[in-house]
Amino acid sequence: MIETGRIREIRGNILTLDRENNIACFGCMNRECKTKELSYQAENTTGLAFRPGQIVETEASASALKQGLAVLLPPPLGFIAGYVLTGIIFPAAGDPSRAAAGALLLFATAFTIYFIRRRFPPKTICRVIREI
Repeated sequence: MIETGRIREIRGNILTLDRENNIACFGCMNRECKTKELSYQAENTTGLAFRPGQIVETEASASALKQGLAVLLPPPLGFIAGYVLTGIIFPAAGDPSRAAAGALLLFATAFTIYFIRRRFPPKTICRVIREI
């Protein structure tokens, strides 16, 4: 995701930016997003010289893909584990019982990940792409 920000402070390689109003934010109904602070940090990996007040574009770092996989992979794996373990623990269980156990573990895994991420949000830092 690419965001636009105005540089507020520079500390070494880390820039503190204030979010600029994006057209995507205009129609957004996410109240939680709107209540968050409007400043964020980005890393200057390009080595360009910036000064406070400049407007720059930033993007999420490559770790965003890893974080996405860490959220999306466990629930299907939970379903598979629930399906297989039900067959091992209860050999007489049929497919509907196995599928129900798999679905139960799928939802349990998804809710667990949701609440863990909600309690401990991942710390990501954006990187500066270019100056506008």
